[in-house]
Amino acid sequence: MRDTARHPAPAAPAATSEVLLNVLGAGLTAVLLSLALPPWSRYTWPLALVGLAPWAYAVCRTQRAWAVYWSSHLLGFAFFLVNLAWLMPVTGLGFVALAAYLAIYWPAAAWGIRTAQRFGVSVVWSLPVVWVACEYLRAWVMSGFPWLFISHSFYLQPALIQISDLVGAYGVTFLAAMVSGVVAQQLLLLRTGARRFRTQWRLGVLVTCLSWVGTVLYGYFRMTQVRALEDGPRVAVIQHDFVQRTEPPIVPSEAVFAAYVALGAQAAAERPDLIVFPETASGGIQNLEFINTPLHAVDESDAGAYARGLRMHRATSALARGDYAPINEVLSEWEALFRRIAPHNPDYELPERLPRLPAEGGPPATVVIGALALETSAGEAYPKSKRFNSALVYDPNGSQRPVRYDKNHLVPFGEFVPFRQQRFLGLDLHPLYRWLNSLSPFSQGGKIEYSLWPGSELTVFDVECGGGRYRFGTPICYEGAMPYVIRDYVWGGGERRVDFLLNISNDGWFLHSSELPQHLAAYVFRAVENRVAIARSVNTGISGFVTPNGEIHDLVADNGRTIGPGVVGYRIARVKLDHRSSLYGRTGDWFAGACLTLAGVAWAGAVVSRWVLGIRNRMARWRRATRNDHETTP
Repeated sequence: MRDTARHPAPAAPAATSEVLLNVLGAGLTAVLLSLALPPWSRYTWPLALVGLAPWAYAVCRTQRAWAVYWSSHLLGFAFFLVNLAWLMPVTGLGFVALAAYLAIYWPAAAWGIRTAQRFGVSVVWSLPVVWVACEYLRAWVMSGFPWLFISHSFYLQPALIQISDLVGAYGVTFLAAMVSGVVAQQLLLLRTGARRFRTQWRLGVLVTCLSWVGTVLYGYFRMTQVRALEDGPRVAVIQHDFVQRTEPPIVPSEAVFAAYVALGAQAAAERPDLIVFPETASGGIQNLEFINTPLHAVDESDAGAYARGLRMHRATSALARGDYAPINEVLSEWEALFRRIAPHNPDYELPERLPRLPAEGGPPATVVIGALALETSAGEAYPKSKRFNSALVYDPNGSQRPVRYDKNHLVPFGEFVPFRQQRFLGLDLHPLYRWLNSLSPFSQGGKIEYSLWPGSELTVFDVECGGGRYRFGTPICYEGAMPYVIRDYVWGGGERRVDFLLNISNDGWFLHSSELPQHLAAYVFRAVENRVAIARSVNTGISGFVTPNGEIHDLVADNGRTIGPGVVGYRIARVKLDHRSSLYGRTGDWFAGACLTLAGVAWAGAVVSRWVLGIRNRMARWRRATRNDHETTP
């Protein structure tokens, strides 16, 4: 037994010094990771390899748990505030709330690391496991926000991300965190001189080096399998630059549609097989169920939407079949409408003249366009109508296909407000919905119920060209950030369902910000994970193509710029068809799930060791004290 009189325990460091250590460690990690992530990744991606090391070192060095958890949450909050600042113009309150929620995962990761250390597990192993577990939780909890993953720092390094078809983007995060774990453990060994984790550190160095060597070799092997790729349809992706606003001045949807149709006609002249417009390029409701409804049967509030949607449908149909005269007629009607209403609508930017298309027409093509869809309910059902964010397909003969794709994974508060029709323990939560709806910047103080309805199917379309028939899907906007949504789209049931993907997005809400490359980075990983080519058509950008190896090509640009005001145009390229399989596509997030299981063991161990056993020990001491009191009472 240790003689505490002759060998007293070392005094704990001062609280201020431990707080300072954690603030500096977490702050340095926040800076390094911010610099490593898009849009800076092209030159700074190596910072992601050591980005977690300062924070992990502080987490393991500190004796006071509260200093770790509070500083981790504070600096995590700052990290997300900086890197999600593009959300502020859309929803300031939601932006702050989201950053505060996401920051919770930093102290959660610290909790797992400290628990593992108490049980003799080095940060070399615990850091990658727990960090991946937290990223995995972020992708699912509260509908998921899988954004700013460490792996996204590597999206411009295709040789380093090919393992994503085995373990998903989470595997790349794991390898980067292993390097940080090795560095953090080395710093701890140098600082304390303790030998406790030296063997684990040496093994960790070996395993980390071998893992990265294997990753690079596998990456180059996969990228040299050029025979597995073949040319598919020629796709034209269209991009304009319409910044979205909830406050005046607002560009009317007719003017937006006209500008896109004009670009589409230019692209059609080069005879692509598919012309792809962005999400909501048509601001009208133009699904067949709606436009085939007699005008008198349409709800009075949608009467104007009916006329607009019908014109947009006719113009889209005419563009698909190459007959431009009806389009010019529609544009003339809108110009006349603008002249009549301009004096009474100061909140709108109403152009004096809309573009005109060549009178001789152009080649026909299959057209994919983002639009709204509406279905009405019979009787007194609530809501009386359901609106969808949809992708519509028009064939070269001008007919709209009866089957459409309705966006499955909607963005909370951006596209729907929760609790609209939900009950809990018999309680109607609709009043909570109405209060939340009133807080949204899209509801005009609660006057508008803007919530969309989610689709129920991952619709697969096909296109015939060059003597072949090819299948494609149309994930909309944010769905590409969700690994499981795209995996189900491509590999639902364990078999390949589509040959390529057409992503339609509207990033015009985010003011040419860092959101654009962050969004693109997510789609690079979806391409590699599922071995599928992706063509992206995005309002304000970034539009272009991604190969099944994650290589970005043929971006819409203006003098080399792919981001910023005035980047308008189209690009045409052949999508690459990949005949290789994907372990990740067939099996899903088995690797991230395993990390979550191991992290769960650490968190459960913390609960048992610190809370359950702590309470039991305190109760035992209380019983002994009570018994002693009884024995000493005369």
